[in-house]
Amino acid sequence: MKISLDKTIRAMAIALDLAEISTIKNTRIIEKISNINFSDHNYLNHSKRTTYIALKLGAELSLDEALIKELYITTLLHDIGAASYLKRSHTSNSYIKEHCIKGADIIENFPIFNNISPLILYHHENYDGSGPMGLSENQIPIISQIIRIADLVELLYDENNSSHSQRDSITSWVISNTNSIFSKSLVDAFLNISEKEIFWFDIENITFMDFILDNICPEINVELDLEQFEKIAYILASIIDNKSTFTAMHSLCIAELAYKVSVYLGYSKEKCLQMKIAGLLHDIGKIAIPNSILDKDGALTPNEFSIIKSHVYYTKIILDKIEDIKEISEWSSNHHEKLNGNGYPRKLDEDKLSEEAKILCVCDIYQALTEDRPYRKGLSSDSAFSILEGMVIDGLVCNEALSQLKTAIEEV
Repeated sequence: MKISLDKTIRAMAIALDLAEISTIKNTRIIEKISNINFSDHNYLNHSKRTTYIALKLGAELSLDEALIKELYITTLLHDIGAASYLKRSHTSNSYIKEHCIKGADIIENFPIFNNISPLILYHHENYDGSGPMGLSENQIPIISQIIRIADLVELLYDENNSSHSQRDSITSWVISNTNSIFSKSLVDAFLNISEKEIFWFDIENITFMDFILDNICPEINVELDLEQFEKIAYILASIIDNKSTFTAMHSLCIAELAYKVSVYLGYSKEKCLQMKIAGLLHDIGKIAIPNSILDKDGALTPNEFSIIKSHVYYTKIILDKIEDIKEISEWSSNHHEKLNGNGYPRKLDEDKLSEEAKILCVCDIYQALTEDRPYRKGLSSDSAFSILEGMVIDGLVCNEALSQLKTAIEEV
């Protein structure tokens, strides 16, 4: 099985933008040096727009092909440390420094282009040495410098106003920070690309015209094998599980349960691994859910429960971006469907649910029942199975899948 690295990175970028929307909302984050309020920004297209700006700058600076590829991948993933670190109690300076450190740590396990960790670590450094790590001038990798200016320009950009109305103010702000946040050569490069109207038209329309970024991005003709993709799935699972105290280790445990059942059923080695990956990624959509709802200690309101239910929708949105894993996407995004058609989000009934989705469903419920939550202790295995047996009687979950889970836990 071969999986496109480019499509995988694009999907990860979508997930990270969704994470920043859900995490930074209602949290006041103002960077001291640049004096930009991160919490006021719409992050839905942050990675895409920042990457476009960075690639235009890279081309203007005549970076070679290898550096352009590193720039492309690093910019799409530059905020990977933000998704699981930010909490309301953190100060702005703490957030900015720690999400760089966290991102560098997370990306070290990336199976391809594994030299981008320091580029993410230093993407908030300032040319004059006033950044979080204290690097200055040529100590800062050029890719990190490019991401710094592209990131801040994107944060300054307001999607609610026309690009024409704000180009002068953004350009003036960039110029005013020459030799403080940015080097003069980078400012000059930005002025060269931003003097053309097409730059601002692209910035304005990139939200709904994917080809704008596609036309300038480098060709990443790299395919991942399933073992390499598994490493990326573990990275994403760690972000999901670290996002909330309620989900710690949840995805990892689901992955192990799904793998055990797959081995018990005699699935091929490849399919067993696919099931493990589906378990790792089944809750990736929770990256879009605010922590105020995920961490709520008590019953959810109808509106909050509706928001929680959207996580499987986002799971499918993210995973469907990777066209090579259609089965994994289907299994992952259907784990809250029920045999009687009263599940969510698509209300699929028994005939429309695959065996694999039915297995993930019982694994998810069993794990949720047996793990500790802040408001209750986890149930015993026997108690959890008793509840699941009641759900079989009510026509909610598959009896065969439940029997397979029981046996697999005992024997595998």
